[in-house]
Amino acid sequence: VVVVVVVVVLVFVVVRVLKVVVVVFDTVVAVNVVVVMVEVFVVVSVVVLAVVVVCVYVEVVNVVVVVVVVVVVSRSDTRPCARSLDAPATLRVGLLRHAAEARRRGGAHMLLLASQPLPAAGQIRVMTPDWLVRQFTESMGRIDGSTATFGAPFYGDRVLGRLVYGESRLNHSHCVEEDYDVPKPVEFASSASSNEQVRLINIIMVRRGKCSFTTKVKVAYEKGAHAVLIVDREDSDLTSKDMANIIVADDGFGDKIHIPSVLISKMDGRKLIQAAGRTQVVVELAWDLPTNHVVNTDLWMSSASRESNKFLKEFAAKRRTLNAVVNFQPHYAVFGIDGTDPQIYNDLCSDETGQYCAEDPDGVGPITGKEVLREDVRQLCMHMIHKVARASSSEIGSHVVEYAAQYWDYMERLGESCPLDAPNPQDRFGLECSTKLMKQVGVDIPRVEDCVRANTTAYLKKEREHPAWSPRALRINGWRYSGILDADLVTRAICSGFITVPSECKSLITARDPTIPFFEKVEVKGVSFMQMMTWLLGVTLVIFAGLLLYKRYLKKEMRTTLREEVMLEVQAQMGQYSKMGA
Repeated sequence: VVVVVVVVVLVFVVVRVLKVVVVVFDTVVAVNVVVVMVEVFVVVSVVVLAVVVVCVYVEVVNVVVVVVVVVVVSRSDTRPCARSLDAPATLRVGLLRHAAEARRRGGAHMLLLASQPLPAAGQIRVMTPDWLVRQFTESMGRIDGSTATFGAPFYGDRVLGRLVYGESRLNHSHCVEEDYDVPKPVEFASSASSNEQVRLINIIMVRRGKCSFTTKVKVAYEKGAHAVLIVDREDSDLTSKDMANIIVADDGFGDKIHIPSVLISKMDGRKLIQAAGRTQVVVELAWDLPTNHVVNTDLWMSSASRESNKFLKEFAAKRRTLNAVVNFQPHYAVFGIDGTDPQIYNDLCSDETGQYCAEDPDGVGPITGKEVLREDVRQLCMHMIHKVARASSSEIGSHVVEYAAQYWDYMERLGESCPLDAPNPQDRFGLECSTKLMKQVGVDIPRVEDCVRANTTAYLKKEREHPAWSPRALRINGWRYSGILDADLVTRAICSGFITVPSECKSLITARDPTIPFFEKVEVKGVSFMQMMTWLLGVTLVIFAGLLLYKRYLKKEMRTTLREEVMLEVQAQMGQYSKMGA
């Protein structure tokens, strides 16, 4: 606004001054004044453009980036991975349409996932006081809980924090900010040196009930929490051993949570709450995975999921770096429905039997579940055909490490090259666009087509018989991954699964400050700083050149006008002289 006002006022002043000069002074003076005013205007314009550069870089670009980030995140297809179990507490477990029926426990449908892999459990180890450690003698001070599927656990790190608890004053069960108070975070001197300060993160404890987990964690974060422990309800009969089989899912708004949270049993929580009311309780948080020389990862997804394709695009570069030490196996969400179900006629399934079906990614749009199944099989064939064994070191031993370069090239570009909403069918998700993309990345198309013809039924059957706990799921070394599906966070979790951390991980991971929330990286397309500066410099030069040309034109015009006026004056004088002579 200031820049615009300055330019408008400057132009107005120049115009007014020129009018006054032309009226008051003779033409020669007017020409000199005009030249000076143009030169001043050029200098001021350059200064104003410099101010614009600073304003644009510091303010406007930041505002545009924030707006784009909000729009991108709001349009993401993040969905809750399980159905709400006990309104209003919203404790969820991993449910699929093809999952076993949950058994009723504690007034809610609780699914004990005995056949599913164990989670990367949130491990809490009591450090002080000693009398509290002795209350957990059997586990040597360790408390196991179920990590929420939202938020960002501290994979690969061991973080110290103090427990704080505020009693619910308004009987809202920690669902609103006014319901409880907690002390602010403080710093404590370490034993090594009184000059060094050890920052303990704030771990706020809340009780389950009356609202969703995401709501409780969001309120705790606003009160200064760096992590949250959710204590189970008093009427629940879940024990610490049951926590490993419980999935704590979000209510559809988990993408707004960037701190870790863990559900613990009421018995463990009761001891911690009582201790935190008497003295300061320091605990260690850790998320440990089984370790091996080679990390094996399995990802369940849908080939038409924007969320999955976004993750694969961001993870592809990291996967290339880890190609010699990590195995990756894609899986796809396939389910079956009753052949009499009306949905079978909406092209959700591969045929009328309803044995193999997939989600419709765009509702009433042109993409169907049948097309998603075909793309699922194409991708499975692509991965199977192009994966090759990598050279392994003696430390890895007998483990085989395989990597499919063309598959990852394809997956990295699929979301952008073949979007679901492309207006042109040739550029839209489907066989035609897939074939075009396979040619671009060097996929062996004839072999993929042969594989699809020969293995479609077998591949779909295998995927349906081996579902995960959620349509979007990740397993690392046989254990469930918990947390947001972010490329950097997943890489941290993978690198924590090595017996000896390889050099590839050291090049990918930087130290994480546990006091700073983990935010997902949302890619925003736009001009770089150098591009912006080049553009502004070009505009400045064009304006400057235009003003100089205008100055030359003005001087030439003034000289022509002056010459004509002089000639007219001379002719007039000569005419008068002739009359006097006559």
